[in-house]
Amino acid sequence: MPNTREDELMATLAKFESATKIGFADKSVADAMVEKARGLRSFLQSEAPAGEKRRSPTPAVDKMLKDEGFLRLLLPQRLGGMGLSPTDFCRVQIEIAKGDPAISWVMQIINGTSWITSLAPDGVQDAVFADGAQTVCGAYNPPGKARKVDGGWIINGKWPYMSGSRQSNWAQQGVVLEDYDGPVVPGINMCYLRMDQMTIEDSWFVSGMQGTGSDTAIAKDVFIPDAQMALMTERTGQIDPTKRHFGAPSDLLPAVPVVRTTGIAQLIGAVEAMLEIVTAEAPKKPVLTTIIGPRTSSGAYMRDLGEAAAMIDTAKLILFDLTAKLDRIGVGEEFSIAEKAKHRAAGAQMIELVHGASESLMFQAGSSAFALDKPINRYWRDVSMATRHIQNIPTIGYEIYGRATTGADPISPPGAY
Repeated sequence: MPNTREDELMATLAKFESATKIGFADKSVADAMVEKARGLRSFLQSEAPAGEKRRSPTPAVDKMLKDEGFLRLLLPQRLGGMGLSPTDFCRVQIEIAKGDPAISWVMQIINGTSWITSLAPDGVQDAVFADGAQTVCGAYNPPGKARKVDGGWIINGKWPYMSGSRQSNWAQQGVVLEDYDGPVVPGINMCYLRMDQMTIEDSWFVSGMQGTGSDTAIAKDVFIPDAQMALMTERTGQIDPTKRHFGAPSDLLPAVPVVRTTGIAQLIGAVEAMLEIVTAEAPKKPVLTTIIGPRTSSGAYMRDLGEAAAMIDTAKLILFDLTAKLDRIGVGEEFSIAEKAKHRAAGAQMIELVHGASESLMFQAGSSAFALDKPINRYWRDVSMATRHIQNIPTIGYEIYGRATTGADPISPPGAY
């Protein structure tokens, strides 16, 4: 008789080796998407004011994102996605953000959540991707509640900050079981609901990232089958070659570092756009109250402009160093806990550089830059808000790294790094 356990181990090893051999999308595919994103800059800039007023992407932008494939860049090819590497996805993100950071944010959230869904148990993948590539958004905090019933679960919840809710047809929602009162951390139960099973509350009234449509999704007594629930005890978001749906490089990637790093990429693109605006104005605008003349004749202005540019350059160097590591993980390289903590601190460094550059550029642009009709004002407001996302708070990232370096007790589970 065949050794069933040995056969299973051999099949698992074969799947892991397959993932490391397939590789991410070809460079020509990635380069084409980068160029397409670059060519959309004027279009996105022209649509951005209307998107801010709507507080969600305009119909024209919505159609473009879906028709041109920008919402399935990270999804593995087996599910109808493009399978871009983290590095190439960030290259696209940067270009989209130069047109409109809010659209880049929507794109990143949907790509990231759809990809994380591709790491879920087989039952979830069977349900969500039964008809091919799907758009998935979601939120996990504050969590909803799940009550077990025959054959499935009854879901109730109210989830704010649902970026891309109007561009998605599925949602990945954090839930606790009805008798649970513990901490809410990464690894919480995730249920998968069709967007048409929920209602959207128009709640997104904010000063930055207005165009993301990050409204509140509400589920009331929604039944889902067992296959659409991923309990925290299951291997959701972990490398699990025993699944049927496994075999792409993205199946080897760690969820939190990928989402965090790709999220920062778009902020770099937005600040690069701010730099271009200030640089273009420098030869034309005088240094008021002085006899210096244009800002290009001012040592102080040129020094500050050079520093802001260097800060952005440094942030990009860090970004692509981090994504290069993630790319290598996708072809089999290990990612230790110590490296994850260092990765988190490097993300904190990028945030401080991006934030510092954006504030400096607004000083250089002057008080007129705060007029609501000035594009630089929109970039600045979007960056200012996005840098405050919980994954971007520098002090938390630095503390995680400090504790890991000294061997002190951690403040977060490794999955949150």
